[in-house]
Parts: sequence; structure tokens; C-alpha cells
Amino acid sequence: MNNENLIYLLCFPFGGGGASVYSEWNKQLSPKIEVVPIQLAGREREIAEDPFTDLNKAADHYAKIIGDKYANKRIAFFGHCFLGSTLAFEVIRRLESAPAVKIEHLFASAAFSPSSIRDYDIDLEKEDEFITKVEKLTGLKNEAFNIPELKELLMPTFKADFKMDIEYPVNDATVNIPISAIYADNDTFVSKDEVKKWKLHTRKDYELYEVEGEHMYLLGRADFALHIVEKSLLNYLEGSE
Repeated sequence: MNNENLIYLLCFPFGGGGASVYSEWNKQLSPKIEVVPIQLAGREREIAEDPFTDLNKAADHYAKIIGDKYANKRIAFFGHCFLGSTLAFEVIRRLESAPAVKIEHLFASAAFSPSSIRDYDIDLEKEDEFITKVEKLTGLKNEAFNIPELKELLMPTFKADFKMDIEYPVNDATVNIPISAIYADNDTFVSKDEVKKWKLHTRKDYELYEVEGEHMYLLGRADFALHIVEKSLLNYLEGSE
């Protein structure tokens, strides 16, 4: 398919998650949209790599890779929760000055914005307490932490992801890319009001969408997000035909 008739959707996972959360999306979207799950260091097939502990350094790394690989192609970004959405946002900031990269859109799902004040009251050194607190906040329980060997393997990346989140400096930066922000109606972690703050971070169009479910709705009802993504991206393609 001609590059002008195809949009690559680059998807960043939530803290503690891997690219596999997006592994089925290509089967559910139009063939005019190609999903590219971004695998972060320290998990799944990249388990041997040291995870990033600084979100801006991670953004530098992935912006370079994406800028090189997707030159002269049309791309969009999807991120879930703060880490996925803000990492995508920071990658976009770095790529905006690259004229060969055509960025169409950012979808920020169930995410605090870059200007949100995030106070999780988490001590990363108290591992069991940290795990329990994250499970309570997000509603996501990782059974692997009940197995000592797996807990030892996974904990460094889990802590690194939240270190990136906690230490990210609150800021009011903007991008010249349309943003669609998605909130879940029963999300007790990230409220609608917090998700609405993504409007402050774009100099282009902004839309706010409600979906059914809790904070991690994406794991059980990804179709809610996929409908929003497909409708938006196909509009870009139809407008260029």
C-alpha cells in the first residue's frame, strides 16, 4: 500500500506493561492502519535490556529510532496511562522538528497529562507495599509477583517505570498535533477532570471521549479505544484521497 494511504499507529504500553497488550490490534483495525507496538526495554522480548529510569531519556531514544524508520511515512501515536501517553507525547515533541516525519494524531488513554500533579504516595524501596498500592490504584493485579523468581525478574522494570512517572517534571509543553483524550467512566485512579487537561497540551484540535470500564478497560474492552482510533485516522486518509 502506498505510504500516503497508510497510517502507522505507534503504541506505547502502560507502566509495567509490554507491547503484547497491542498484539491483536492489527486484526481489528482497517488494513489502512498498521499497528506498531513499541516494546520498551526490560520486558518481554527485551527482558535482558536495562529499563529506562528517565522518561526524557527514553523519549530521546525512541524518537531517534522512530524518526529514522518512519521518515516519509504517516504516523500516529497511542498511549495508555501516564507512562504510555506521556512518553508518546515527548517523542512527538522531539519529532516535530523532523520535516520528513508526518505525525497525524495522539491518542491519550486513561492518562494524567504532562501538567498533572501526580502524588501516588509510593515508596519504591518498600516493594510489597509498592505492589499493593499500584494494584489498588490501577486495579491491575499481576499474579507473577506471587512467584518469587518472577518477582525478582520483573521488579526492576516495574520500579523503573514508576520512577520515570514519579520523577517526570510537571510542565505545560504543547505539541502541534491533534489530541484525542479518552477516560473510562468508572476509573477511580485517573479522573475525567485530569484527562481533560490534555487539552492544554495541543495547539491543534482536541477531543474528549468517554468509554465504559475502569482504569485498565483496555485489557478487556480494547474495542472501545479501537473505534475511536479507527474513526479518527480514516478521516485523515479520506481527506488525502
